[in-house]
Amino acid sequence: MAVRPGAEKVLVWTIVGSIAFAVGMYLFIDNRITAAKDAAQKETAAAVAQHEKRGPSMLDGAAAVASPFVAHVGAGRFADAYALLAAPYRSAVTEDAFAKACRGSPLLAGARSVTLNRLRQQSAGTAATVEASGVLDSSAGAVPIAFVFLVEAGRPRILVVSLAGVPVLQGVTPR
Repeated sequence: MAVRPGAEKVLVWTIVGSIAFAVGMYLFIDNRITAAKDAAQKETAAAVAQHEKRGPSMLDGAAAVASPFVAHVGAGRFADAYALLAAPYRSAVTEDAFAKACRGSPLLAGARSVTLNRLRQQSAGTAATVEASGVLDSSAGAVPIAFVFLVEAGRPRILVVSLAGVPVLQGVTPR
């Protein structure tokens, strides 16, 4: 004759087994979550390190030329602004003609700052152009602005400046 355990023992062992199962599941899930967090942090740290190795973005490089250019033009320092122009512009337009064009545009003459928010780069072989656009803040009002840059000696230089879609400074002239 087999002795059957009492209902109390079965209940106690069922509760103990359930608690052990719940603790085990908790520990397993916690371990998986911790492992996933650690992997995500390592992946993010690697991506950040790779981004930092690349240096500043091309948009940052364009803004590093456009911002001082706009500040120089707005302050009437046309020689300083002229130095930021691409070689083809400087060979096609004299500094005096450049200054006259800047003074002739109330938006440029009153320029305070520029914020670039879009960039498009195109290349053909070893040649590349960069087009950046954003908003010009001027004492005459805010207006959309676009720049076309040529990369010269590894740095962007301004070839064309357009305000509200109209080229106001351009180093491309028909012959």
